[in-house]
Amino acid sequence: MNQEELKALIRLVEESDIDELEIGRWGRTVRIVKRRQGPGVPPAAEPVHGPVHASEVHAVTPGGSGGEGALDKGSQHHVVESPMVGTFYRAPAPEAPSFVEVGDTVRVGQTLCILEAMKLMNELQSEVSGTVRKILAENGGPVEYGQPLFEIEIR
Repeated sequence: MNQEELKALIRLVEESDIDELEIGRWGRTVRIVKRRQGPGVPPAAEPVHGPVHASEVHAVTPGGSGGEGALDKGSQHHVVESPMVGTFYRAPAPEAPSFVEVGDTVRVGQTLCILEAMKLMNELQSEVSGTVRKILAENGGPVEYGQPLFEIEIR
C-alpha cells in the first residue's frame, strides 16, 4: 500500500461516521482508529472476520420500557444490538429462507442474520437461547453500531 492510498483511507475515516478501519493486503494489515474525546462515546467495534457474537445483549425484565409488557411473568427480554456499522441481511441469499422468523426458538451460537461491512459478510450469532419476539431491522437496510436488531424472550 503506498502513501497516497494511506492518506485516502485516513481521509475516509476522518470524514465518515466509522470509528475504525482495518485493511489487509499481501500479508500486511493497516488499522486506522479515530480517537474521539468525551464521555458517552461508544468504543469502536472490533474488526470482524467470520462469525461473531452479538457484543451488546441487554436483559430487561417485564414492565420496563418498550413493548415488554406483553411478555409472561418470569420471562426475560434480551435486545440484540449490532456490533458494527453495516448492512443487515435476514438470509444468506436473496432467494434463501431467513435465518430466523418471529416466533422461532433460537439457541446459543445460532446464526440470526448477516451483517455486511466493507464487502465482508459477517454472521451474527445469538448469545442467548429463547424465542424471537421482534425483528427490528429492515432486510437490506443499513444498521448502526449499537442499533437494536432483535428482541429475544428467554425463560
